[in-house]
Amino acid sequence: MAERRDAEKLDLLRKRLLSSVKKLRQSQLTMLQAEIIDRLIDGKRTATELAHEIFQANPGDEGFQANYAKIRRDLKELEIRGYASTNLFGRDKHYRLTRNGVAMLSSILPEMGETRLVGIWDLGIFVATASAAVLLISARHSNQPTLYALFAVFFALLGISISAFARILRKVI
Repeated sequence: MAERRDAEKLDLLRKRLLSSVKKLRQSQLTMLQAEIIDRLIDGKRTATELAHEIFQANPGDEGFQANYAKIRRDLKELEIRGYASTNLFGRDKHYRLTRNGVAMLSSILPEMGETRLVGIWDLGIFVATASAAVLLISARHSNQPTLYALFAVFFALLGISISAFARILRKVI
């Protein structure tokens, strides 16, 4: 009886592990990118700090520039894919994980489920705004009360859409 429960637990563990490995492969992270993400989980880091921590090299050491270039290239790739971000302005460029990056990484675990950058609600708002814009353009020659009502609906939806877009943008930046 106990052996059967242990076998079931091992089976469940095996399925969860295989699911996690498949999702990790789908994320297509290189080993260096995974190492960078591991360091960014602990907190903000500059590219120089990451090169020092990962390759144990100091600025001025032989080979530091090559390692620094690798780090910068992979950080740029992580930025493009929405895992990492840095301040747009200022001298110190401290990189950090984005909310979207944390969500994508946590979705690797089977119990966390898939994450979406644009939710169904946001998509519905965008479609409704576009539809209201088309209706407003097509009704430009109709009577005044209808045009005013469409105008009000369009601008209300536009405001909600801008808010939704800003929320999505905050996840990535």
